[in-house]
Amino acid sequence: MAVSAAHFRNLDVSLNSLKEYSKKYVLTGMEFASEVALDVQEMSANEEQVQQLEDVMVEYAAMERDLNQFVLAVETVKQQVKDGELSDRVAVEKALSEQLEAGQQGNSKEQLLQHEMIAGLQEKLRELKGEEESEPSPQPGGSQAGGDDDDDLEIEMTQTEVNMKCPLTQQEFKEPVKNKKCGHVYDKGPILQHIRRKRGVKGGVKCPVGACANNDPVTEQDLEDDVEMRKKIQKKNRQAGRKDARNRDMPF
Repeated sequence: MAVSAAHFRNLDVSLNSLKEYSKKYVLTGMEFASEVALDVQEMSANEEQVQQLEDVMVEYAAMERDLNQFVLAVETVKQQVKDGELSDRVAVEKALSEQLEAGQQGNSKEQLLQHEMIAGLQEKLRELKGEEESEPSPQPGGSQAGGDDDDDLEIEMTQTEVNMKCPLTQQEFKEPVKNKKCGHVYDKGPILQHIRRKRGVKGGVKCPVGACANNDPVTEQDLEDDVEMRKKIQKKNRQAGRKDARNRDMPF
C-alpha cells in the first residue's frame, strides 16, 4: 500500500477537525450542563435533578476521552506507517484496533469524575450548600418575640427583592452593602463617597431611599456586606451566561 504525503496531509486535516469538534461540542455542552445544575441547586436544591445534570457532564467527559484516545491511536499508527513498520491495509487496521484497545484499558468513571469541569462544578455545589447551611439564625427577640425585629427583617427582605440598582446611581450593584438600621441597600463605592462628601453637614446624611422611615444619619459603621443581594446578582449573571450559551451555535 503506497501512502503519499497528500494522504498524511488529509489525515492531519481530519484529525484537527475532530479535535476542534471535540472542543466545541463537548466543552460547550459541559459548560451548559454545569450552569443549569448550579441554577437548580440555588433555586430548588433538587438533588435528583442536579445528579442527572452531573451524569450528563460525565457522559460528555467520556465522549471527550474516547475522542482523544481515538486521535492518539490514529496518530500512533500514522507514525508506524511513516516509519515503514506497516505496509498494507490489513496490518494498519489491526494496529489501529490494538491501539484503541490498549488505550481503553483502565477506563473508569472515577477517572471521569476527576475532569476539571466536573470537579469545578462539585466544588461550586459544595459552596452553595455551605451558604445555605450557614444562613443566619433568628436573633433573640426576633421571630419568636415578634415586634420591631420582625418588621426590620420584613423591610430587608422586601428591599432585596425590589431591584438590583443602587438608589444613588440607578446602576446595577457592584458591591452591595446594607444599612443595618433600615435594611436599604446601596452600592458600596457611591454610598461611601456620599457619606464622606456630606461629612460635617448638620444632621448627617440621611438614607437616600425615598420615604425611608429611618431618621438616623447613615454612617460607615452602619453598612454591612449584603450577602443575599450578592447571591441574587450571581444568579442573574449565571442566567445571562446560560442565555448566551443558548445563542451560540450548539452542534447537536
